[in-house]
Amino acid sequence: METCASNERVELRSDPFRTIQIHPTRKCNLSCLHCYSSSAPHLKGMLDINALKKFLPYAFAHGYNNISISGGEPFMYTELAELLIYSKSLGFQNTVASNGMLLLSERNKRILNYIDLIAISVDGPRELHDHIRGQIGAFDKMLNGIELLKKLEKPFGFIHTVTPQSWTSLIWLGEFAHDHGAKLLQLHPLEMYGRALEELTNMAIDDTLAHQTFILANYLRSKYAETMVVQLDLLHRDYIESFPQIVNTFVGKCSSRKKISDIFDTIIIEETGKLLPFAYGFESSLAIGNINNFSNSLFEEYLHEKIPVIESLFNHTYQNIIKNKEVDIANWNELIVNNSKKIVFEGSLID
Repeated sequence: METCASNERVELRSDPFRTIQIHPTRKCNLSCLHCYSSSAPHLKGMLDINALKKFLPYAFAHGYNNISISGGEPFMYTELAELLIYSKSLGFQNTVASNGMLLLSERNKRILNYIDLIAISVDGPRELHDHIRGQIGAFDKMLNGIELLKKLEKPFGFIHTVTPQSWTSLIWLGEFAHDHGAKLLQLHPLEMYGRALEELTNMAIDDTLAHQTFILANYLRSKYAETMVVQLDLLHRDYIESFPQIVNTFVGKCSSRKKISDIFDTIIIEETGKLLPFAYGFESSLAIGNINNFSNSLFEEYLHEKIPVIESLFNHTYQNIIKNKEVDIANWNELIVNNSKKIVFEGSLID
């Protein structure tokens, strides 16, 4: 069956995920070396909960059904409980990505009741994890959070950012996730955004490392097929060419879709209220709008005004992948985000 989804999803429901990824704050208890949003303890900004509560029913009516809260550290968002309770009342499924270190407080234990799946970041064995997190003891505090989730029988998974330092630990990581009872292991290649541009300038993922990660991820996927979903945010060029609808929402059946949720299976809300399509870091001039002052015609106006440029962006990116026979493994999300910044407003792209 043809799908218009741009990425593989861990499906906890029968209908496809259409996700609103919310970054309600960049405040965090850590300053991780690879943080794409450059989150840190000193940052104070918080997303207006009232603006969210006005926007979410509108988005739900337009086909979005999953909330994914990231950060910063979501558990440092003062209105997290109110947000999760409200989204549940509308019919959303709630997922949260966290470093797992703050779960033991009574407030945060209560919040876990309103989360369907929590994904915990892990950067490798103890020494490497603590190095990336910039805090000795971060690994052990994360483990304490995992033990709580297991005690509460709360479904959880792990997210790992693959770097040249960590790829040799992927077999260990699979065993670690499986032994702790994780439902999901998501492998995400390091992308050069945020703090990584300053702290990890020599750690970019090259084609060789992408191949190594691709092979190991498929080994893990096979090994743990019966117990854990292994998701890799990389695709082989041959697969993209054979099934272009997996990434490009403007081919096949996808090209005739009229709802914004059929074009973008993920939209992003930054802590400022800015609403972006597709992925964090997408070109700001192509933003959908801002939830602090949105109107009930927001999505329709965006479809009318900007979708021709977005279609050009998707088609251009797809064609470049297919034509480039020297690179076999592609990070579609990263390529789209990078190309979005090359957009010229009359609709062409700079190569």
